[in-house]
Amino acid sequence: MLFITIFVTSLLTLMATNSSIASGSTQKTTGDNIEQSYIFIKKWGGEGTGDGKFSRPHDLDFSPDEKILYAVDRDGNRIQAFDKNGTFLFAWGKLGNGDGQFHVPYGIDVDIDGNVWVVDRANDRVQKFDSTGKFILKFGNKDAEPSDEPGKFDNPRHVAVDKDLKYLYVADSKNNRIQKFDLNGSFIEVIGKLGNKAGEFDLPTTIEIDSKGNFIVNERGNERIQKFDSNWNPVLMWGSKGSGNSEFCHMEHIAIDKYDNVYVTDPQSDPGCSQQPRVLKFDAQGNFIAKWGSSGEGDGEFEDPEHLAVDSEGRVYVSDRSNDNIQVFERLTE
Repeated sequence: MLFITIFVTSLLTLMATNSSIASGSTQKTTGDNIEQSYIFIKKWGGEGTGDGKFSRPHDLDFSPDEKILYAVDRDGNRIQAFDKNGTFLFAWGKLGNGDGQFHVPYGIDVDIDGNVWVVDRANDRVQKFDSTGKFILKFGNKDAEPSDEPGKFDNPRHVAVDKDLKYLYVADSKNNRIQKFDLNGSFIEVIGKLGNKAGEFDLPTTIEIDSKGNFIVNERGNERIQKFDSNWNPVLMWGSKGSGNSEFCHMEHIAIDKYDNVYVTDPQSDPGCSQQPRVLKFDAQGNFIAKWGSSGEGDGEFEDPEHLAVDSEGRVYVSDRSNDNIQVFERLTE
């Protein structure tokens, strides 16, 4: 079993010993002397079009009872459903622009009633399904042509439904904005614009809503994460381009756990970066906690980590669109 060890050290200790810390070593945060380790648990998938195989897996999300893990099979233009052990359950979708069809499905969110919302990126729309994959509704661009009009999209990447089932929010990535809709798909408002100031966006890719109703958004263009309160007032932001513990390089997506910790897939794939793909973990205030991963095809290694999901027991599920698999990691506690 592969052990990916992460030590949580105080900032002063980390600075003092930085030259002797190797990749995958233990990090510690101030005031926390508990050693953390993550271990590889299992993986499933492989390239292909059959049940349980993938053509560039992307977003992941659980049903409310965690009996189903939904996985976006991006280039397979379908959604696959698994149990937590990776056993294939069912799938739906095929290439097209009709109801229940997809052209580059990308982001997914399961609401508290178990309905599945899918961002259909190349069709520039959002589709809603019940828990078994039965089509319910769609909204967005009717002609699959990118648009910057309010209520329409240009390469949307993610969707998030609030816990009160009143509104949903779409990361309208190439328009550099978030759009708010009611649950019937009626447009309400635009949030943000292109820029690098607080409240502005450059290629937003994921929206998460934490236990307090705050919004967390990551941006590939700005290589950062922003946190907003429930009214979209900026609260904090962190990150910049690089390979440090609070830096990102071609960052992909984020997920949060029940404690509002933030997990990030960071391929480190741009020129000048480490070329060592990894997952990073931060607390709700943006303080670095942990990291794991390296380049490769083996257990616990990544080629292009894409999306994540975290279950109620803290297990982290990571899709790798180049290795065409899903890997599961667990924190090792003494």
